[in-house]
Amino acid sequence: MTDAPPEGTGPIRVLLVEDALDQALYLKAMLDPGIYDVTHAQDGLHGWEVFENGDFELVITDLNLPGLDGFDLTRRVKVMRRSTPVIATTGFTSPGYAESAYRAGVDAVLRKPVDPSDLTDEIRTLLPDRVPDAQRPPSVFALGARPGDVVQGCGATLAFHRAQGHEVMMFILSADGGGAAPDRAAARRAADRLGARVLIADPTADEDDLTTRQMLLGRIVAEVAPDVAYIPSLADSDIARKEAHRIGRAVLRDMKAILAYGTASATLDFRPGFYKKIEPWLETKLAALDALASTDPDPGLSRGFARASAQYWGRMSDFQLVEPFEVLTGDG
Repeated sequence: MTDAPPEGTGPIRVLLVEDALDQALYLKAMLDPGIYDVTHAQDGLHGWEVFENGDFELVITDLNLPGLDGFDLTRRVKVMRRSTPVIATTGFTSPGYAESAYRAGVDAVLRKPVDPSDLTDEIRTLLPDRVPDAQRPPSVFALGARPGDVVQGCGATLAFHRAQGHEVMMFILSADGGGAAPDRAAARRAADRLGARVLIADPTADEDDLTTRQMLLGRIVAEVAPDVAYIPSLADSDIARKEAHRIGRAVLRDMKAILAYGTASATLDFRPGFYKKIEPWLETKLAALDALASTDPDPGLSRGFARASAQYWGRMSDFQLVEPFEVLTGDG
């Protein structure tokens, strides 16, 4: 057994062991690069080799890994350096699975999808002298081509963020009805029901100019400084939604990870890898959709479609109600 490396004043050195790339990107997006220096290994054996040759202060590992699973990896870590904390992540819900992890030496177990606040709280508990207190609530930004896009694609997830005390800003590129008051008012009612702020692009002569809208979005993003961003998927048959995706990627290019949501016009190329369980917040989403459906006859904004979509994608996550997302790197 060796001693832990001395604590420094620089970023916290984290070894992240996760075989699913989308999950790894999602977790890395939660770890502020100003606070954490994250090294990623995609299997247990590689993770162990990296740990042996490094000076990590924290290990975050999936339990179900190829080659060397998270249980055995934890045992090796604790034999070599018992004081190094290990946080395990898992999609399994069996209490016995978590108990086995604790017996292997894990210090904390987090269920997937991991909540950013839970992760930060656990790290602060395990490394109290290294993690600063939060100075502002996390900021969440969601971009939509039309008023219903954000609510349809990630409304319940935004409601989850608000329940965690996060600040949520929605930006809509077009009111979709030439700026008609009922559409804009409905969008604001929907945002209110999610607990979010909303801005809608003014219907000016320049509204269709890509550069103008991109500059406007850039100013808003600079002000909001989001920690998490949601944009429409590029895998969509609707031209406006594809354009919103491209604008979002250009403006948010410096973010470590972006989550792309699907809409009713998503194509078969929409291939999510992350599924947010939404059952506690589904009714909030449906209430927001009700506000939009009063002025927009789009069947994709109906309660039935929203619930059916959550059930359909739930087959990928223990048949629970979910919203699906593609995890995108900020640099494309």
